[in-house]
Amino acid sequence: MKIGTQIIAPEGWKYLPKGVRFHFLCSNARNHRVLLVIFNWELGQGSPCAELVVVNRAEFEDGCRQEMILPTERQESLPPWLRELEGLDLSQIDRIRSSTSKISHQKRVETRYLYIQPALADIPSIFASPDPQREINLRAAMCSPKQNETRYRLWLLTYLCFGRNIWTLLPPYHHSGTWKRDQYPDKKFGAPNIAYGKNYGNGMSQELIEQCLKSYLKRAAPGVKMSSIYQDAMIHDFKCQIVTGWNGMKIYISPDGKPFPTGNQFRYQVKKAIGRDNVQRTLYGAVRYRNRIAASKGRFSEEIANLMERIEADGYYTNEHPKGYIEGSSLPAICVVVGRDCLSGMKVGIGFSFGAERNTAYRMMLFSMAVPKAFFCSLFGIDLRPGEWTSEGVPSHFAIDRGPGARKDLIGEIQKRFPIRDIAPSWAGQSKATIESSHPREIGIEGEPTFHQSSLTPVELAKREILDLIEYNNAANMEDRLDPDGDLAMITPNPIGLWNYYDKIFRNDSQSMSIDEAVRTFLSPAEFSLRQDGIYLGARRYLSTDLAQAGLFEKSGEFHNVGTTLAGYVLDMCIRHAWVEVRGRLYLLESMLRIRGDDETMWMSLSELAQWDEARKRVKSAFRIHQNACSSDLRQRFFEDTGKAWDSSGRCSGKPKKTAQARQEAKEVQQVHSPKKAA
Repeated sequence: MKIGTQIIAPEGWKYLPKGVRFHFLCSNARNHRVLLVIFNWELGQGSPCAELVVVNRAEFEDGCRQEMILPTERQESLPPWLRELEGLDLSQIDRIRSSTSKISHQKRVETRYLYIQPALADIPSIFASPDPQREINLRAAMCSPKQNETRYRLWLLTYLCFGRNIWTLLPPYHHSGTWKRDQYPDKKFGAPNIAYGKNYGNGMSQELIEQCLKSYLKRAAPGVKMSSIYQDAMIHDFKCQIVTGWNGMKIYISPDGKPFPTGNQFRYQVKKAIGRDNVQRTLYGAVRYRNRIAASKGRFSEEIANLMERIEADGYYTNEHPKGYIEGSSLPAICVVVGRDCLSGMKVGIGFSFGAERNTAYRMMLFSMAVPKAFFCSLFGIDLRPGEWTSEGVPSHFAIDRGPGARKDLIGEIQKRFPIRDIAPSWAGQSKATIESSHPREIGIEGEPTFHQSSLTPVELAKREILDLIEYNNAANMEDRLDPDGDLAMITPNPIGLWNYYDKIFRNDSQSMSIDEAVRTFLSPAEFSLRQDGIYLGARRYLSTDLAQAGLFEKSGEFHNVGTTLAGYVLDMCIRHAWVEVRGRLYLLESMLRIRGDDETMWMSLSELAQWDEARKRVKSAFRIHQNACSSDLRQRFFEDTGKAWDSSGRCSGKPKKTAQARQEAKEVQQVHSPKKAA
C-alpha cells in the first residue's frame, strides 16, 4: 500500500464508516498509529477541505489482514474537485483557456507550492508530533503572508496524497459560474429600493443585459460619464418616459410595459461584462488611467539584476532635414531608433529610417546591437576606439512600442532567438520611460513655422547620431542607478562604467549572434545583378575579393552555373557595403567607382540610390526622345544643304558592272585624292 492509496471499509471498521473514501498517508511505528486523510467536497456546497484521521496502527493492520479495509477499485489521480480534468495535460491548461487572465493557472499552482514547501521539508517531524493537524496549522501561520489554516492543510495533504503532483494544487475554477442569475430573469436581486419598495424594479433577463451593453458600447467615449450614457439610453434605447411621482420627484416609466434597468443595474452589468478597468480607460483614456488612477508599480529598475535583462526601444526625429543626392533637394527628417539597457542605462543599438518610424530602423537597431560595435561603426566609416562602446549581443527581454517596430514577421524572426514579452502602446511614454527619458529635447519656437535644412547627407547625419550615442554612453550621469555597495564605490557613474562592472562579474543576459546570422535576420533583403565587371545594386557597383578569386566573374569555374541575379542584404542607411549570398554563404561586398573619382560619393543611403535611379530614369526618358530628334535634325540640315534626301540611293539587281570607262574614272579619282609622293 502506497502513500495516497485510496481505501474504503465496505462494511465499516472501528473508526472507519462504511462508504467513505480515505487516503492512506503514513504508518508511524513510534507512535503506533496510522494517518489517513478524508477530503470533503460537494459541487455547489462550498470549498473543499481535508481532515486528518488518526487510527490505531494494530487495529488498522488487523482490518487489512481481514480484508475489512480494501483499496478502491479505481484509484483516482486527481482530487474530487478536479475529477473532470483527468486525462488532460494540465501543464498546457493555460494555452487552451478560452480567456486570458492577469494571473495564469501555472502561477497560482506555483504560488501554493511555494507556501507548502517548508512544510514538505519537515514532514517526518510533523507526522511524528502528538497532534499533526495542529502542526500543519502552525505552518500556515508561519507563512508570509499568513495563510488560512483550512486551505493550507488542504494544499499540503492534497499534494502528498496524489503523488506529489504540483497540478493537484490547481483551483477548481472550472466549476465557477454553475449558478447563474439569468436562470431567474423575472426576479429582482439586490437591495430593496427604500423610497419605492423592495419589489420596485425589474429582473435582469439576458435580453435586457445585452440591451444595456449595446447601449453602453454605442455611447461610450472618452470624457462621457456613465450617468450621461444611462440618461441618454433611457430615452433613446429603452424608450422610457419621464413622469412626476406622488412625492414631486420625476421617475422613469415604460409606456409599453417593457422592463428597463435602474442606474445601478445598468452600471453593474456594464462593469461585470466589460470590467471596471476598461470602463475607466474608456472614460479617462488609457494614458491618464495609467498615470493618475492605476497604482504605481514601483521603479522601473527594481526587478532588473542583469545586463540585457530588459531592453527598451523607441524612436525620435532629428530636427534637421538632410540634403538629397540631387543638388538642392531635401530629404525627410531621419527617424533615429535607439535601444537602451535598463540596468546600466547604456544605449546598446541604433537604427535609422526616413520620414517615419519604420521597421527598417528597428531591424537596423537590432543588427547594431547584435554585432561587434567596431564592425558596425566601420560600415559607416567611423573609427571606434577601444572601450567607447562595449556592448554586444541581443537581449532576453525586449520592449518596443506598438508601431512599425512591432511588425509580425520581424517579431516572428526575433522570437526564434529571444522572447519579446512586452509591447508598449504608442503615446504612453511611461511604458518605456527608460528610453523616453534619454531622447534629445528641443525648444519649441513659436511663430511662423520653420525647419532646419542640414548641409549633411543622410549618411553624414547618421554618423553624427552614432557619435552622439557614443558620447551619451561615456558622458551621461547614471549616479541614481548606483546602490550603496562597497564594490560600486569607485565605479565611474556613466553607462560604460556600469556595463563594464556588471559584465566583469558575468551579470549579463545577452545572447551571442554571429555577424552572418545578424545580417540574415535583421537587414533588408535586396536583389543584385551579376555582370562581368561586378555585382550591381541598381547603379551601384560592388566587388568582392573572395568571390573574384573564386571565379564568380569567369564564364567557367566553380560558379559558372550561378544565375544572373543574386540574393543579398543591405543596410538601408548606408550601402557603402552590402552582403550577397552565393551557395548558402554570405560575402561582404565593397562599393566601387566606375572611374577614378571622389570616394565620398560611395557613402550613400538606399533612399539616395533610389533618388539617383529616379533622376536617371527621367534623363533616360528624355534622352530617347533626344536621340530621335537629333537624327531628324541632322537629316533635315543635309537636305537643306544638298537638296537631296539622306537616303537617296536605289536598289538595283545584280552586281555593279566594271566597264573600261568606269575603271578609267576610278583611276583618275584615285590619282586626285591619293597622289604619289614625290621622290
